[in-house]
Amino acid sequence: MQTAPSLKLLPESARITCTEYKGLIDKGEPHVLLDVRPAHHFQIVSLSRSLNIPLSDLEEKLPMLETSMKETLDASAVSDKQPSLYVVCRRGNDSQSAVQLLREKGFHSAKDIVGGLQSWAHDVDPDFPAY
Repeated sequence: MQTAPSLKLLPESARITCTEYKGLIDKGEPHVLLDVRPAHHFQIVSLSRSLNIPLSDLEEKLPMLETSMKETLDASAVSDKQPSLYVVCRRGNDSQSAVQLLREKGFHSAKDIVGGLQSWAHDVDPDFPAY
């Protein structure tokens, strides 16, 4: 499998590993998972309960993301804390660009999932179809 060179657009504090993200799922932390891959990739395979807004559409679809964050907050038992926002893509490069944009637009909790879905398939769920 050929891997793309990894970008380093974000500070470490704005990134988490797939195994750290899996731990948050297991603990039931209220969050939104934003998948920024193109829709046709999302239809092939995706993580459960992820929201697909392709990177190319992200800026114009921020209201959709705001709604999803609010719904997650309303459904959460811990309503005093904003839900976290995690961003995933195929290899972890587009998600970094998305987190940069989201932080500029006020989504300060946005974090990139390092290595994207390829890392998820490699480190967390070997049955997850990597493509």
